[in-house]
Amino acid sequence: MAQFAHAGATGPDPVHNPAMGFDLSVPITAFVIAGLLALVVRWVFTPSRPRTGRPEHGPGADLGLLAPVLSSTSRSRALQAKNQLAGEGIRCSLSRLDLDCYDVLVLREDLDRARAAVQA
Repeated sequence: MAQFAHAGATGPDPVHNPAMGFDLSVPITAFVIAGLLALVVRWVFTPSRPRTGRPEHGPGADLGLLAPVLSSTSRSRALQAKNQLAGEGIRCSLSRLDLDCYDVLVLREDLDRARAAVQA
């Protein structure tokens, strides 16, 4: 046992030995691991659904539970309608279609009351 303790002290230091070459496997392994990690991160954070852009508008648009009270109206008219609907207790939302073009949307169950409120 004592032989092994003194063997390293008398021989050349393997860490600082100038006869040993550069170990190329260490940076290659690091780059492979970094590349695999990049692929995994890209796969994990890729959107599950493709981006489709702005939703459709108009009479044939599928808006789910919402229906348009006013379509393709100016911002000032849309805000005025929103205030009128809020005064009647009807919840609504504004959907911006273009620079100064909005839809005023309400739940389908409130559509008749909303149209009456906006017409008044």
